[in-house]
Amino acid sequence: MKLPESVQNVWNRLPKLPRKWRIIRNLAVLPVLLVFALDLLEWPSLSAYGAFHRLEGSYLLTPSRLVLQVGSGRQTICLSEGESWITMGSVMEYDSGGKPLDIDKFRAILHYVLPKEGTVVVPIPAADEDDCIYAAVWGGPEEAVSGTLELELASFENFIGEQTSRPETCTAQAERRENGWFIFQFAPHENHRNPDACAIRLFPWWTFSPGDRLENNYQLTLFDVNGKQIAAQSGITPPDQMLMRW
Repeated sequence: MKLPESVQNVWNRLPKLPRKWRIIRNLAVLPVLLVFALDLLEWPSLSAYGAFHRLEGSYLLTPSRLVLQVGSGRQTICLSEGESWITMGSVMEYDSGGKPLDIDKFRAILHYVLPKEGTVVVPIPAADEDDCIYAAVWGGPEEAVSGTLELELASFENFIGEQTSRPETCTAQAERRENGWFIFQFAPHENHRNPDACAIRLFPWWTFSPGDRLENNYQLTLFDVNGKQIAAQSGITPPDQMLMRW
């Protein structure tokens, strides 16, 4: 590719550096170019959301906007929306295992890629600092300003097949946010002989066990500003799609 004559004239008028200084200049520029290239590739992921967004990009789910990010400890759940889709995924942070070059510690999985059609119910099985879990709802009539969501959580079995919790129904209320979403928060039940047996406390562990942990019955009721019921929907939340980057 030939440079324009005006640019070539300017280049020719620049002072020529000795060979030694040209080598030093090139070595100084190399780290900057390397950082720039890694930033374009979004590697390494320096945050949980960075790993989630990078996986979105590998499935061409961009541009997108983060709706909700919930998590504690090493697990984070991210919910985002694009022009015509909704994405929910989990991110785990791992140790480097003593390998100094293993700096990409975040691993992401996309559990949902759903079309923005009708009314969409998305469980967010990440516990916050109070062990609460969440569910998000998009859509519904425009005049709906609040809602009630009943979510039936299945029983949970540990790694050796022992049932550690019974099926439970949890209920929460929420108001529509400015971005159009309803975000429901479910607090753990306190009427358990063993608090750790609450299905709400155990629900985030579905990310470590295969199966249909995301498929749960729900009942959604939406109300207008006067508290009048204007819509109701029941069904089963979608199955886990388990989209990963190998």
